[in-house]
Amino acid sequence: MRRPNLVVVHRLEVASAFIPLDEKLADHHAILQGYLDTHVTRNHSDRTIDSEQRFLKGWFEGFMVKDDQHPDGERQLMIWEAMIPVLGRQRIIEFSKGLITSEFKPRTVNDYLGKLRRLFQYVLENPYIPGDEVQLIITKYGRVDQPVLEYDYPVHILDLEDEGFVLTGKQLTQFYDFIRKEYISHNPKKLTASRDYTMVVLAGESGLRANEILNLDALKPHRDIFYEQNRIQTRYGKGAKGSGKRIRKTIFTPFAQATLHVYEDQIRPNFPNAKSNPALFISESGDRISYQTMWRCLHVIVCEARKAGLELPPKLAWHSLRKSFATNFMEHNPDKVWVLMDMMGHINPSTLHRYVKHSRSYYDRVIDSVVKNLISGTTRV
Repeated sequence: MRRPNLVVVHRLEVASAFIPLDEKLADHHAILQGYLDTHVTRNHSDRTIDSEQRFLKGWFEGFMVKDDQHPDGERQLMIWEAMIPVLGRQRIIEFSKGLITSEFKPRTVNDYLGKLRRLFQYVLENPYIPGDEVQLIITKYGRVDQPVLEYDYPVHILDLEDEGFVLTGKQLTQFYDFIRKEYISHNPKKLTASRDYTMVVLAGESGLRANEILNLDALKPHRDIFYEQNRIQTRYGKGAKGSGKRIRKTIFTPFAQATLHVYEDQIRPNFPNAKSNPALFISESGDRISYQTMWRCLHVIVCEARKAGLELPPKLAWHSLRKSFATNFMEHNPDKVWVLMDMMGHINPSTLHRYVKHSRSYYDRVIDSVVKNLISGTTRV
């Protein structure tokens, strides 16, 4: 049996020795990579990891500090420098003020500060510099503290800009009709345009995430479409707290079934590797479609729809279609919230709340209905 490699952890007083810039950068990247590796063990998606990595890398590189060792006289900020007591906190306040001044939405500010806070919390709970000889950060670079406090987060208010980020039932139907009747007919690549239309319908009718749609299988042994049961499943649903991918079934409406029938019978067989690649949605090269391709195709469709005069949300994306599904379901089935949570793969009702975005006209109709019921009840008394 092979013995595990042992590392030596130094517990010495804070060193005041000169540390080369290359060594500092290596330590910074080692700590950051250690944190990013936790996303892998927690089973986060590649897209989530990439987003976290790009933000954190850009944030530290964007904060410049004076350094005579550097040829330019300044360099990027290091993790432990961002966590220096008092000074690190001042930097966070400066960053937060900049976001507010630039009119970032409260939700975006919360997202950015949350990314930083989670990184710094990881460092506090694992205060080591990885390597063959693991060292304590405090030993080499001095004391560190959590610079992001709860007081830095914007107060949650009703964000009126959220209205219009979903498509109502009528708008969704108009969007489907535009793609089917105009976009496909005028597109020289009718196969890929028809494929994209089918994916849009599934997103709007079943509430599946983009990552769940691209991982659907059409061939055995893991076929995910069940026409006879009026169900479609994903084997790539988000797990809770790193529990792994979860199998989840959701509604498969007659309209979605009819659309997918046509796609499976007439469209998909014309793609390369259709008989050997189990993927439901295939690229022009015969591979499983990628998220990047899905994003690009939807972006083109939305741009063309706007040119044709359709009124669409300012940032219509795949997740907007998922939110549209949740909102439309709740408007038609207000007493079925637990059913919707199960179909969406949500465990906490507060998560579902962020997806259901009723329009002002819907609120007005509901309020009018409640008032009428109250008045009629009073009259009877």
